Amino acid sequence: MEEKPKTIVDWDEEQKRIEAEYKRKLAELKKRKQDNAMVNKILTRGILPTLVLNIISVQPCNGNELSCKISDITSGFWQPSTGGIYPILKRFEKQGLVSGKWNDPDKRVKKIYTITQKGSEELGNQRESLINNLYETVGVLESIIKTLK
Repeated sequence: MEEKPKTIVDWDEEQKRIEAEYKRKLAELKKRKQDNAMVNKILTRGILPTLVLNIISVQPCNGNELSCKISDITSGFWQPSTGGIYPILKRFEKQGLVSGKWNDPDKRVKKIYTITQKGSEELGNQRESLINNLYETVGVLESIIKTLK
């Protein structure tokens, strides 16, 4: 059976349908971006500093490696930018919590950070506080989820 050719009216209706679908998907993407930005802000300000210290306490590394390790820990859900990690490392270095050394002092390509004794002590304090706060947050979120179901 032959399909009859589309008329101008058919094409106009198709164009309107496509535009409506595009606007709907664009609105969904904007909403998802806003939600992700809010989650990223919470994670970056509340969790990232302690997580950075914790990772460095296990193995010395640089900012790029930290970003990748956090992505691995969160199964790719969250990969903080190095633009958020390096200021934390610099602050920690000024506070004496980490020590940074260039892997090649002449080329200064990669600075490897190692936790100090003071940093280990601070990590112990931060870790306990963060874990308690996270458990409380999870409890609140579970209650909200139950209410929404």
